[in-house]
Amino acid sequence: MRYFTLKEANDVVKELRPLLKPVVEAVRRWDSLSEAELRELENQIQWLLRAAESEGFIIRDLGNGIVDFPALTKDGQLVYLCWKVDEPEVMFYHGPEGFRGRRRIRPELFA
Repeated sequence: MRYFTLKEANDVVKELRPLLKPVVEAVRRWDSLSEAELRELENQIQWLLRAAESEGFIIRDLGNGIVDFPALTKDGQLVYLCWKVDEPEVMFYHGPEGFRGRRRIRPELFA
């Protein structure tokens, strides 16, 4: 498993945002998409999932644009740096409890 630093996660976010945002918007209006749009959306989703697998991040929720980046705290605890597509950068993390346990990143935790 790859572990990300906060800087590495934010570097991925810069590239991922313009690719993920239109997919999230399309997923949110799923019922109104034409057959051709659905096929294109499926292709985009497959591409994003392959990219996530090869790069080591996790797309948790396409409808809300939630992405997790495995990371280790300073004391070696596994956590996930958590980003939503409408957030400017990675500002939260959580443990195994998932999104509902998101907490604001404190730099000293990862220094």
